[in-house]
Amino acid sequence: MTSIRRCGRAAGVACLATLAAGCGISSLTNVPGKAASGPALHLTEHVSSSVLVAVATGTGSDQSLSVLLPATALPREDVAVVRPGVPPLTVVASTSPPPVTVVSPGRPDSPGSSATPYLRAGYSKRLRHWQAEFAADKKAVVIRTRQVVSAWEHGLALPRRLGQPDGGSTASLVQECSVASSVLTGLAQDGRDFGPRRVLLLYTSSLTGTLPPGELTGDEVIVVSAELPTAAATSAAQANLLAAGAAQAAVLGPETTAAQLAALVTTDLGRAPSHDVVSAPVLFANNSSALEPAAVHTLAQLVPALLRPGATAVISGFASTPGTAHANYLLSYARAASAARYLESRNVPASALIIVGHGATDLTGPGASGANRRVLVVVQQPAG
Repeated sequence: MTSIRRCGRAAGVACLATLAAGCGISSLTNVPGKAASGPALHLTEHVSSSVLVAVATGTGSDQSLSVLLPATALPREDVAVVRPGVPPLTVVASTSPPPVTVVSPGRPDSPGSSATPYLRAGYSKRLRHWQAEFAADKKAVVIRTRQVVSAWEHGLALPRRLGQPDGGSTASLVQECSVASSVLTGLAQDGRDFGPRRVLLLYTSSLTGTLPPGELTGDEVIVVSAELPTAAATSAAQANLLAAGAAQAAVLGPETTAAQLAALVTTDLGRAPSHDVVSAPVLFANNSSALEPAAVHTLAQLVPALLRPGATAVISGFASTPGTAHANYLLSYARAASAARYLESRNVPASALIIVGHGATDLTGPGASGANRRVLVVVQQPAG
């Protein structure tokens, strides 16, 4: 098995090489006078099915989605964009194509220990040629898959569909969660397997209201509020989403850009970075969100990168397991906010910082370990 890394939201995908049993190609390798080789290899990206549901309410969300969806599309992903209403209006509903498969020649067979120097030299030459060809085929899998997904996304005609009049629809967080949950239920009834990635992107006019328990089971939820929310409103809404069963939740203000949303989607809400700049853990004392000298030193090293034009940081706070889930979530958010305030004091724009509280999740040690009382900062630089 060989590993391949994709760019953007597909960072960390593995390339699976499977032997093509009975395909007929291997029968050509033992023709008299030709060097023998193993059976052909079928190379493809191993990706799980996923789903992205967006509830869009107006011009701002439409413009954001027109940028975000092309930047984050994955193979074998269900994408649905709906507008709230009775009944909800489906704007886009489509499934992206599967990864491309490339057939690569089999590895040359070794001539054996009794082979002459001439045969061994010939084998070494064939092996080097095969290794170069195999490496090129692995790259071709990634490039051609990206091209196929991009062609699919282009065929959706998102700017045209999203640009149609929407009647100025608005909805509360409770209403939008209900709409998104209904879409997921409908896809599940159609036999779709979402895999571990279920992302809901909600553009809401109000963060108030209580969500039914279990409505968001296993979902990662990103909420963009039409008005700039206070820290108290943000943390309360995130706690509300977690209580409804969301696996992770982030609540953002209207100043959030499409690039920042894409950063959240591609890094699993800031928890799964690939090649981006990541801080060493910023640690905290028990039941505290105050920055200690060592934490300040760690954050200070990130300032130069964050002062570059277009840089974005996802600041993820975590907590250890003692205490209630609600209290741990609020503490984790407070820790992330504390780190953000320090970066802002060093002239990093607040608009470049995304704060996410994760509670007592993604533990790095035993539940009560101090290593879990931390903040992780993922810095993403603009492409090019």
